[in-house]
This record gives sequence, structure tokens and C-alpha cells, in this order.
Amino acid sequence: MKPFKLLLCILVLGIAITTEAETSEDSTPKNELTELFSSQTYPGEGTLIFSDESETENIVLGSDSGIYGLALNLKGEWLPSPYKNQFSKKTIIQVALGTLKTKLEGKIPQFGIATFIASELPKDTTAFTFRAPGEKNPTNSPLAILYFTSPKNQLGRSEQEKLQSTFFGREGGVTLTPVGKLEQVAINASGNKISFKKQKIKFDFQATLSTPFNGLEKKLSGSIVFPVYTPIGKAAESLATRLGGTLDETQPRLKKGADPERKITQIPPKAPKSLQPKTQKSSSVLEEPDTGGLSN
Repeated sequence: MKPFKLLLCILVLGIAITTEAETSEDSTPKNELTELFSSQTYPGEGTLIFSDESETENIVLGSDSGIYGLALNLKGEWLPSPYKNQFSKKTIIQVALGTLKTKLEGKIPQFGIATFIASELPKDTTAFTFRAPGEKNPTNSPLAILYFTSPKNQLGRSEQEKLQSTFFGREGGVTLTPVGKLEQVAINASGNKISFKKQKIKFDFQATLSTPFNGLEKKLSGSIVFPVYTPIGKAAESLATRLGGTLDETQPRLKKGADPERKITQIPPKAPKSLQPKTQKSSSVLEEPDTGGLSN
């Protein structure tokens, strides 16, 4: 499995990665997703167990730890070309796991990224299995892609340390179960009230993770509950589209050696002039986006 191609697949499915140092062309301050969707009020609940033969780490969601879960439910048709056609009939659930900034204390802000692809947001218990890019999906069954590292990792580590602690879902999967009633909520985005549907979902992990950068294998198990937000109306869909898909032919592609610890929980701005196509030819990037057969 090629890790950067896997991360690229996650990116093209809608996760927009931005660094804290990046600013929009008009220098408008970015609103963090955790603030937009009030993760400080309800970060989520439950525990994940991240372990190997020598170490077990309990990852507890909640206000005390500052560890949160947050997800957006996106339509495949909102993705940029050419992925729009490939996923037009799919729903794509983008999950971010991280630590609230009030509890960071020098730790990485984001430690988990997951993408769940199905025909619709689960209404009953639904199992998603891991599939590596390039593997066929003849039954068109729900699938999952997972990137994970320890939330205890500190900023400022070497590139080698980052790569060796980056794990990807290899075997097993995640079961999603709706919890409680579907609600309608309004969020305040730049002074405008925008409507979303809010559904708490329980994520049950039974996964084997690995990394190609050393011989380590990890297990990830346990259950966590947090809200998944679905946009209502054109204003919400427009915001979700900005949140969910900025990687198109006018955006820089994922560079080799890209830092997997860059923060993804900020609204991506419109592409600044410095990122127009004429400046991209000199970049050292992967040759072409590789969707790994995910549309099959």
C-alpha cells in the first residue's frame, strides 16, 4: 500500500487540508469547524483502544480530555471533476478526530481521518469494511478508509518519526449505528444562520492498522459517539462544498513527503492567485490523482 496515494484518495473524496499558517486572499479569519458545530459543548463520548503487543492507549472523547469527533455528510455530486461523475450516486461521510485547541498543550491538533462511502447515510446498523486503493469492490458494499496516529504525539517531530507513527486501516472495519432522533440545527457562519440536520452516530471500531514505514501493526477497537451533520438548503450545501472539496485541477496536488499532521478542521478559502494553474507546473507532485478504483 502506498501511503501518500491513500492519503491522496482521502483528499479527493472531499477532505480539504489546510495549515494554520495559510490565509485566504482577503485575509478573512477562518472559522474552525469545531467552533461552527459547537464541539466544545459536545465533543462526543466513548473510548477507543489503540494498542500493539507492548502498549495500550485509551483514547477517551469528552470535555475532560478535549478529544472530539465531528463528521460531515456530503453528496458525491458536490465533488469537483472528475470525481463528481464517479461518486455522484454516493454519500460520503467525512470524519475528523482531534483535540480541541484548549487542550492541545503542544500535541498535534488532528490524529484521525476517516472516509465512509455508501449509498446513503445509515438509517440502521451498517458495516463498513476497509479496502486498499486499487482493490475492486464488486458488491458495491459500504467501504471505509482510515488514517490514524496517537493523539499524544507532539508537534515538531522529525519527518521519519511522523511517517513511522502513521497507520492506515488494513483489515476489519467500522460499524455505524444511528443514536437518538434526527435534529435540525442552525449554525452561525459569518453572521448567517445556516441549517443542518444533526444525527448522532455510534462508530464501533474493530480494525487492524499498519504502516509501510516499519514492521509495526496496531489494533484499534472500541465505540465512540459523535454528531454527523448533513446540510439543508443551498447555503448549507455551498458551505459543505467548500468544506468538502477543494482539490480540483486548479488546486495543488498532494506533494511527495506531505506532512500528514497538517490540520484539516478549518474552512478552506478560495484559491489565492498564487495557486492558479500557471504556477503549478513547477511543483513536485504525484503524477495524476489515483482514485484506486474506489468508484467500482
